[in-house]
Amino acid sequence: MRTTASHTIGIPHLVELLREVPSDASADQYRQAVVEDNILGRPTLAGRQRSFRHLRELYFLDPGRVEFAALRSLWDIDPAAQPLLAGLLAFTRDEVLRASFAAVADLPVGSGVTSADLTAAVAAQFGNEMSESTLGKTGRNTGACWTQTGHLAGRAKKVRTEVEARPVAIAYAAYLGHLAGGRGLGVLDNPWSQILGLAPGRTLEALRDAHTQGLLDLLVAGNVVDVSFPTFGGVA
Repeated sequence: MRTTASHTIGIPHLVELLREVPSDASADQYRQAVVEDNILGRPTLAGRQRSFRHLRELYFLDPGRVEFAALRSLWDIDPAAQPLLAGLLAFTRDEVLRASFAAVADLPVGSGVTSADLTAAVAAQFGNEMSESTLGKTGRNTGACWTQTGHLAGRAKKVRTEVEARPVAIAYAAYLGHLAGGRGLGVLDNPWSQILGLAPGRTLEALRDAHTQGLLDLLVAGNVVDVSFPTFGGVA
């Protein structure tokens, strides 16, 4: 999926939507809130439908999807972690956003990042599949996306910033890693740990932080590490 070729990941809209819609809402209630009740304040029906489509593409907005159900269960625990929670799910959904992270991942804090840098990272994977104008737009859009997640700061001139891997975000990243087939430390030894900004070798410590907060179960016996998620819809 390539939502960010035409749009940002809309974290401010997601924050507003999840603030207004009950945590036990159905998928149809999310649609009604955006399209019929217009809680995002879009001026036209077409704009409301488009906003809902983009949010649904990235975040499902359906409690029947375990990825969204887990995000929703964690969302209100730590508001400071919400941008990373949203960014983690968007990262799993959007291949253009994933490609763009190559321009951000290893930069030292304070380094400048341009739209051209992000465009080049996307072009390295999809340059043969996108027009020059579309590639240029992805550079601008993904720059805005990584600003929304907290990885970049600034408007015209963006710089790399340090994100804080809070326990709620660690738990969600580990759960997404588990859904992708990771086990043990492998639930975080994957691209999601890069989004969290975890230092090499800090995986077990991070999992312990989430376990201490009751967000996941962690069992360490010698070299064996078992991670399970009893609060996330029974996936273990």
